[in-house]
Amino acid sequence: MFDHDEDDFWDDMLIMEMMDEDEAYEEGYEDGYEAGSSGSYHRRPQNSGGCYVATCVYGSYDCPEVWTLRRFRDNYLKRSYWGRLFIKAYYAVSPKVVSVFGSSTWFRLPIKTILSAFVCYLKRRGYSDNPYKD
Repeated sequence: MFDHDEDDFWDDMLIMEMMDEDEAYEEGYEDGYEAGSSGSYHRRPQNSGGCYVATCVYGSYDCPEVWTLRRFRDNYLKRSYWGRLFIKAYYAVSPKVVSVFGSSTWFRLPIKTILSAFVCYLKRRGYSDNPYKD
């Protein structure tokens, strides 16, 4: 993993938009970057898709709540056109939102409350919170 400044992040996002999924994967871009706690960006490991907001509010990409949300993304959202569109919009907007507001309690607390309720709903619907590799 290595740091990139924000300009590099947005340049890479534009490059990814011009590539198809296979080309982006081969170039190591796949789903982009995850925001670090200091507002810096780190390239995510390949084969992972970021949960920027969830990672911010739960403090880790590898925790039960984020595993559940990643399963929902991969097993439900990615299966439909509207779900994939939502994912694309989310990845375009959420890194900036997290870099600007992620250190603020007024942002993290209400979002965590909403996400926790949604995670409980997903778990009742059968989504696991066991460790997940995507």
